[in-house]
Amino acid sequence: MTVATRRWLFNGFKITVYTLLVINIFVYLRHGTLNEALDSLGWVLLLGVFEWETRALTEPYVNGREKLVLWLFQIIGYGLAINAAWVYFISEEWLDFANAAIWLLVCATIIYDVFAPGEFGTHEWRARNGVKIGLYAALVVIALWWGFTSDWLDFYDAMLWILCFFVIELNIFKHEVELEHVHHPGGAGGAPQPQD
Repeated sequence: MTVATRRWLFNGFKITVYTLLVINIFVYLRHGTLNEALDSLGWVLLLGVFEWETRALTEPYVNGREKLVLWLFQIIGYGLAINAAWVYFISEEWLDFANAAIWLLVCATIIYDVFAPGEFGTHEWRARNGVKIGLYAALVVIALWWGFTSDWLDFYDAMLWILCFFVIELNIFKHEVELEHVHHPGGAGGAPQPQD
């Protein structure tokens, strides 16, 4: 499979899952609650910002307007997501609250990746990714519980979000590998060499 074909397939996958998430906002409006729909909208905005920020991590902002729009989307997105988490908390919907809180922690790790990228293969890099693996594992457990209890809409939504954030993680990983090849081009066969 050629590089162009892989890129085309990957972009097609991204467009598909992102489109399904936008549709989910309307699904929750019809079959869920307003809080769930607003929660979904907030996360779609945040996902859009993360996709934009991580697709070219080394590129500067085009202008001040681009930076302003991204910050505005983040403020709205986090506002909706935090508000939804608070509603889950005061409504004692503990699984929904735990899910929302873990996703906010995932966002914190991605923000750290964007603004303080670590060097590939170091202890800090491994620790950071260990934390992320733990957070994603917890999200998978919650999604599986929803599936086990036949809460199919929440199960489907949760798995879709995990897939979408997997795309963001791939963007970050690709950037880290590219940086490693720039800083350590002499590794065996071009393979990244851990630097502690």
